[in-house]
Amino acid sequence: MIKGFGENKKANCSNLNSNKRENFSYSKKQLNLAKYYVSSGNKILAEKIYSQLIKYGNKSYDVLFSYALLSRHNSKFILAKKLLIQSISDYPNQVDHYILLAEILRLEKNFSKAEELLLTASRINPRKSNTLYNLSLLYRDLDEKDKALGIINKAIKLMPENFVYKLLKADLFKDVNKFSDSESILYDLYLNENIKDKKDIMLMLSTVKKLDSKFKEAENVLLEIIENYPKFGQAYLNLSDLYFEQKLLKKAKKIILVGIDINPQMAEMYVNLGIIYRNLGEINEAKKYLLKALSLNKNLFNSYLELSNFYDFSDNPKELKYLLNMSLSGLNNDDITKISFSRGNIFHSQKLFSKAAEHYRQANEFKGKDYPSNKKYYLEKSIEIKDKFYNNEIVKKTDNSNQELIFIVGMPRSGSTLLENILSLNQKVFDLGETDILPNIMKNYNSLDSEKNPYRQYLNQINKIYPKARITTDKNLFNYMYYPVIGKYFENSKIILCLRNPLDNIISIYRSNFIKLHFSTSIKDITEMYIHHYDLMMLYSKIFNKSLLVYNYDNLVINPTGEIKKIIDCLGWEWSEIYLSPHKSKRSVFTASSEQVRNPIHSRSLKVWKNYEDLLKPAYDLIKNHRDLKKFLN
Repeated sequence: MIKGFGENKKANCSNLNSNKRENFSYSKKQLNLAKYYVSSGNKILAEKIYSQLIKYGNKSYDVLFSYALLSRHNSKFILAKKLLIQSISDYPNQVDHYILLAEILRLEKNFSKAEELLLTASRINPRKSNTLYNLSLLYRDLDEKDKALGIINKAIKLMPENFVYKLLKADLFKDVNKFSDSESILYDLYLNENIKDKKDIMLMLSTVKKLDSKFKEAENVLLEIIENYPKFGQAYLNLSDLYFEQKLLKKAKKIILVGIDINPQMAEMYVNLGIIYRNLGEINEAKKYLLKALSLNKNLFNSYLELSNFYDFSDNPKELKYLLNMSLSGLNNDDITKISFSRGNIFHSQKLFSKAAEHYRQANEFKGKDYPSNKKYYLEKSIEIKDKFYNNEIVKKTDNSNQELIFIVGMPRSGSTLLENILSLNQKVFDLGETDILPNIMKNYNSLDSEKNPYRQYLNQINKIYPKARITTDKNLFNYMYYPVIGKYFENSKIILCLRNPLDNIISIYRSNFIKLHFSTSIKDITEMYIHHYDLMMLYSKIFNKSLLVYNYDNLVINPTGEIKKIIDCLGWEWSEIYLSPHKSKRSVFTASSEQVRNPIHSRSLKVWKNYEDLLKPAYDLIKNHRDLKKFLN
């Protein structure tokens, strides 16, 4: 019997529906199998199944999202983004794919697009706490801490038992220096028996304690993490940071090498190791590890910045091209600052000074958005100290100690690190570096309390650090503000004022990414600080001239033998030819000059300012009217 057309159609539909049901059942089984492989750690087989499902046309939301999530965890961001974009296109009313794509874009520092996606997710489901959590993370990365705190509080209100949200809140309190509030949250989480994995809580607790200057407590927490979670790479990285900040470079190097053995794919480890080697004076090793970090993560902008201070990337054209051409769109101010300084340094090394100036200007513009100038603070503090201590009153000597105290003062980038290296070649010298011993003593100084003599307190603190020290160098350059205190109260001390052509000094500061010296973002502010410190020192020298020695960097690099001999003679030390080779010093250097001082004395840094005359016009206009400093313009 011949079936009619309608009967054939009905039969065909029945077969088609049957095939669809079978395909759906098969796809569901395969999807569940892939998820099982993911949970059991067999990600390769899971990826293979997801790939086959996509290849044969199964592009359900569950398949697309699950495959994207696996790709994100495997750091295959390009594939993950492709899957998520298709998922959003096909299923626009779902929420999780917006959040996951925003997270990837945030990690790639495409903040504007990430924010757009999260706000879209929030409109679709306003009560989705995970959207709020990711928005808070985004605003934290954009340094909008108050906004981030407000949003994470909303997330906690929706899900009060979610400890990850509370951990972020503790992190935000830490970022705004509310250390006790942060610790309170972290201790509550640490004591929560429902939380089995404590390492992230303890890690943040150690960071809070470090920022609160509780270094030993921070170390103990990190050592406890390593003992309980020996494969947790971040603990080794943080412990290395802690030792580095305490200038314990050998310990920092040792612990980071252990961390690299455990987690060799953690790029940040190599950045730390590179910086440690740079400060130890092993520049080739520093270069090797900083480049290794970039091979693992090309968006480690701090690695570019560190390298650009001593390397022009001539042997690494691929990395150089990426640095010079990467888009700044969507990046935060700190990242733009680092990239711009890096580019400026590269163009400076290539003698393309107009391009370098453009990038230095951009770097300081964006840094200034996060760090407004603190020039006013230094000016007011200097005047306060002057009013309190600068007079003709004779002060009785308090001690006959034979310890020799040398204070190196002046502006940053004035040749002070070179001088410190020269003096360190005397085997009797203990260098204190840029210590805050004197400023911290003077914070609590009371002239009516004879028990708190600043000189005696200073000696006591030095003797705790270096009990055998007979000669010390203190290179906190801003101790120039305390010149009348040192001149009056400090027995057997010398103050060495570091001077350099002001325009060379100013452009060198402007070209350096100083974090604490916020006035460094403005040529005008740097110049006003230079003039202020110079005038103040000239005023003080009229009374305390016996303790003052002026060291001129420009003269020293032109005539090293003559100038260094003058310094050694003024200190009353026995002359040795070793002082002419400061680059041979084995001491660790923690300043912006850490690489330069490893080279023999040279005069290449003289008159660099002439390459940046347009940029320096505000400085030129101020200096040309100064009675003493105008001579440097010719």
